[in-house]
Amino acid sequence: MPGFQKTYELEVAPEKPSSWREHRRRIAKLWVLLLDRTPSPSEAEVQRFLEENPSLVPGALGVGASTGKYPDLLGVVRQAPLPSYDKRVPDFLWLSGDSETVQPVLVEIEAPAKRWFTNSNVQSHQLTQALDQIAEWKSWFNVSHNIDAFRDFYGLNQWPLRKRFKPAYVLVFGRRAEANANAVRIAKRANLAPQEVAVMTFDRLAPLADAEELCCIEAASSQSFRIVSVPPAFMWSPLLAKERFRCHGWDEAIKRSPHISAERKEFLVRRRPYWENWSRSNGGWITSGDSE
Repeated sequence: MPGFQKTYELEVAPEKPSSWREHRRRIAKLWVLLLDRTPSPSEAEVQRFLEENPSLVPGALGVGASTGKYPDLLGVVRQAPLPSYDKRVPDFLWLSGDSETVQPVLVEIEAPAKRWFTNSNVQSHQLTQALDQIAEWKSWFNVSHNIDAFRDFYGLNQWPLRKRFKPAYVLVFGRRAEANANAVRIAKRANLAPQEVAVMTFDRLAPLADAEELCCIEAASSQSFRIVSVPPAFMWSPLLAKERFRCHGWDEAIKRSPHISAERKEFLVRRRPYWENWSRSNGGWITSGDSE
């Protein structure tokens, strides 16, 4: 019976993916160099770096208590559309959740040089504007037909409607040294974030080990998603194949990756049709940890 036997065959890769320890060390070093650069990096530069290194983007496993579950699409959506919303969209979106909750995590980033406070320790207008943007998204999700449109656009209708739909919001803003420059600012920071909004500095972002295989993707159209970047730790595996192939554009993204060797790129591209075809099968027995 197919359900009690493997229906896939692994191939020994000529080269293993780079180790997470090596990858994490490289990302962390480059991240600090970018943030501390003079002149300070623009928002667009930070956006590109995070798209290439999505393990830095907060919220992959949810906001608050970790769900311990990979997000839908196994990646973060860049410049994520909100159906019928024609204003500024989230810089990043994770489709997180668990057995009880659907939790989209909308992430807004700003230029790292923006200040939390004025010289008089008053909340800056730049921070006020950023929080107002998130308030607009919260208001959008308060309309039930917008939630329906969102679920349809991102293919979330396979999740039971009885699950709670509970968006979360993350604002990444400014630098720690300025935000924590004195005791008054430290005390105020604790009370600045509205409900369901996590506000943090860029210094807090660090590569998340549980996100080492997650990609960056973009929404080409409703329920059509294209791969933007593939991390060095990426592997094909039967456990993730069906979800992986909700996205397209794998070959191009693998070839673009600056941190995967030419030999491994060739292997991943060559094996992509096999796993894509297998993902359409009825499955069978899967051994956890099988990958190539």
